[in-house]
Amino acid sequence: MKRTLHIFLFFLLLVAPAGNIFAQSNKEKIIMPEYPGGEVALRQFLLRELVYPLEAAHSNEVGEVVVGFRVGKDGYISAVRVVESVSPSLDAEAVRVVKLMKYWKPATRNGIPAIADMTIPINFRVVREYNKFVDEDDNGAKEIKL
Repeated sequence: MKRTLHIFLFFLLLVAPAGNIFAQSNKEKIIMPEYPGGEVALRQFLLRELVYPLEAAHSNEVGEVVVGFRVGKDGYISAVRVVESVSPSLDAEAVRVVKLMKYWKPATRNGIPAIADMTIPINFRVVREYNKFVDEDDNGAKEIKL
């Protein structure tokens, strides 16, 4: 009985450190992609480049288009697609603007550039009485012709 207990404890001591080493090696440091300048710069870019489609404005189309894309190891985006649709005209405008971005700071895994899939929501809403496209914080409103 004592011999079995000693053998069991011996194997337990051998296995325990190996498990800790394995667990430590699985802890990866992953940093997600980032638009150059961060979230504020991304919002400014979207406000500057978005053009509210006239047909969407005339038919009071509003909503949030979620656009997905892949950020490569070099930081360039590809595989731009609509993940959540609102209407064909708003979807097309959201995709057009995302394709204009081209470059992001790439993701890294343990300090090595990595490919990452991203999604961003693009909100469209019209304040009819002012004929303006307005971002979520009502900053940087842009005049549109209806």
